[in-house]
Amino acid sequence: MYKPSSRVMLYEDVINQMMTLIKKGKWQPGEKIPTENELSEYFQVSRNSIREAMKVLTHLKILNSKAGSGTFIFKDAVQSIQVLELNNTIREKSTYKSIMDTRLIIEPELVYRAALSATPNEISQLEKIINESIETINSGTYSKSTVGFSFHMEIARISKNEILFKFLESITLELMNVREATMQSHSKADLVEEINGHKQIFNYIKNNEPEKAKEAMYSHLKNALINLEKIR
Repeated sequence: MYKPSSRVMLYEDVINQMMTLIKKGKWQPGEKIPTENELSEYFQVSRNSIREAMKVLTHLKILNSKAGSGTFIFKDAVQSIQVLELNNTIREKSTYKSIMDTRLIIEPELVYRAALSATPNEISQLEKIINESIETINSGTYSKSTVGFSFHMEIARISKNEILFKFLESITLELMNVREATMQSHSKADLVEEINGHKQIFNYIKNNEPEKAKEAMYSHLKNALINLEKIR
């Protein structure tokens, strides 16, 4: 049975209830949903609120409106809802510590895989990033640049796990915020130490030593977390 919508942000309430119906399987992928009039009655809101809710869900690729036929549930609607909920969780509930903890779980395994599969061209690209890092330290711009972050993302790409690479891409803003917070208290010596950590990881990748690369990445990120906790 449909739950009458509250009077606060009606169309958002309708969106949440529609997504719940889809997640629970009450509305199946490919199925045609009720008309605006029927939904207005079910949710006890105006047709305008229904229309706004459907517009948002269509934009999110959860609903598919077909002229002359009606509105249908996208075949990948459940996955789209799960991605949306994940993004909301990251944006609303993530902390610096939880982001770093996530990296500690993911990145050591990614660098392990990178060390197993890196091609000469990919190794050259990593080396180029390290050289750029050294240049930015010498020019005093490293803490404000994204080159250190690029090193980690390049390793994720080289690992050839498209799902985890895309996940890290999707939380780029959160990752950059953590990096900015960490950089606030870094001296030049700290920056050199970070680059040395990158060099060590790079050499293990280059020499095809996955276990050592994994251990080095974990140690590198653990030190970053310790430094972050000192300033929070």
